[in-house]
Amino acid sequence: MTQKKYTLSLDGLPDHEGIIFKLICSVSERSKNREHSYCLTVDPTASNINISDIKNKSAEETKPHSISVWVADKNQDDSNVISRPLIATRVLNTLDQLIKNHTPLSHEAPTVETKDTNPPVNLEITEEEASELAIVHDEILENPANEKDDQIASNLELTLIKNNIQKKPSANNIPHVLVVDDSPSVRKQLEIELEYFDVAVDFADCAAKAFELIDKNDYDMTLLDVVLPDKDGFQICKHVKAKSKATIAIMLTGRATQADKIKGSLAGCNAYLVKPVGRVTFQNAVKHYIPMKNTKTAIEA
Repeated sequence: MTQKKYTLSLDGLPDHEGIIFKLICSVSERSKNREHSYCLTVDPTASNINISDIKNKSAEETKPHSISVWVADKNQDDSNVISRPLIATRVLNTLDQLIKNHTPLSHEAPTVETKDTNPPVNLEITEEEASELAIVHDEILENPANEKDDQIASNLELTLIKNNIQKKPSANNIPHVLVVDDSPSVRKQLEIELEYFDVAVDFADCAAKAFELIDKNDYDMTLLDVVLPDKDGFQICKHVKAKSKATIAIMLTGRATQADKIKGSLAGCNAYLVKPVGRVTFQNAVKHYIPMKNTKTAIEA
């Protein structure tokens, strides 16, 4: 199928939403089954569709030879409005429908200048945006259409917006930690590292054993491998948080994709560490929640 390409210009949207539109446009260009694809331009006069924040809308605003689309915080009964959060399927479906309603609309998209964006290190997104946008991000990293797309995706860190702040365990009690990993060598390594903390430690080599221990004990922290022989660490994390949201959950895994990180955030994990984890990185992550016996000795050991 030969795609008809249309250009979009963005007016008055925050920088992070510009990045989201960039990622969504990349998805539209990659899909072989899509009738329409979209790309960004910094020149509004060269765009087929101009997208602005609805807060900036005025009755006089009309641009010849283009469609005006508005981004709003709430659902509105208007086919020219895209409601936040900016989910890929929602945005593309709205744009596709507008194109069909405005046929014929020139789709001879010229070579357009796109704004070079240095994305923030961390882009916070809502739960509704999370699963789709994380998958979009990983698809771009695996199959970059061009160098700019690759750079934008590589520098972008997606983090789920958290509505609650976890509290550190009480310093008056010895914290109880559960380590879940099917590798004996990893369990031994974590046991050694946790000796620098005043903690009591339990170990599980599978999800079934982890569930049994979680139901029996109250843990201050869980260190969870993602890939296990029965169930994955995300399911264990959900079980931990269902019992007590105050329990700290740290994922330790070799799976480093943004989609996996978002799955961890959706499951409720507090930190996501990618193996191999350096001892300083590990100790810093744990001591954020549990005090060390002697920080200087531990780091230098």
